[in-house]
Amino acid sequence: MSLGFGILGFLNYGPMSGYDLVKAFESSLQFFWHAQNSQIYLELKKLEKKGYIDGETVIQSDRPNKKIFSITEAGKRAFMDWLAKGAEEDATHFKSAFLMKVFFGGNMPPAQSADMLRKFKADCETYLEKMGETPDSIGKYGSNKEKYQTLYWQFTVDFGYCFIKTCIEWAARCIQKLENLENEMR
Repeated sequence: MSLGFGILGFLNYGPMSGYDLVKAFESSLQFFWHAQNSQIYLELKKLEKKGYIDGETVIQSDRPNKKIFSITEAGKRAFMDWLAKGAEEDATHFKSAFLMKVFFGGNMPPAQSADMLRKFKADCETYLEKMGETPDSIGKYGSNKEKYQTLYWQFTVDFGYCFIKTCIEWAARCIQKLENLENEMR
């Protein structure tokens, strides 16, 4: 239920609509926790059913009606219990289909592997540029929060920058080695 705890975390800061939650995930957590719109809305239904959140429909004349969600006392307790547990999984282990492809890349010609790594590097560079918007999001969502709360948001942004930069550097080294291998094979 990690996605659910992410939603509870945002709602612990204040009431939000499903749309607001989608935007909050996209602008702050996306580099370490990706959630599709449909997943967020499905999780909202589950959280409401568990009594962790309440939803109130707001009638709008110029737009479709929207539902604003608030965390309940039971939701706050569940969220704080989850936070207090610390890491439930080993943070040094993660799954990556991309790295599995790299591992087995010796079954392809080096040029094809290098192309895959070039695309990965380009995607990381694009993502790094997009991460430049994150400090603005922290300012927007953190404007009514305590400074110490947004400090933790900055910790995750710093991790994201460091991680993506490392990925770019790693891909460049791999590409160079594959280009050297291709030259040797000629």
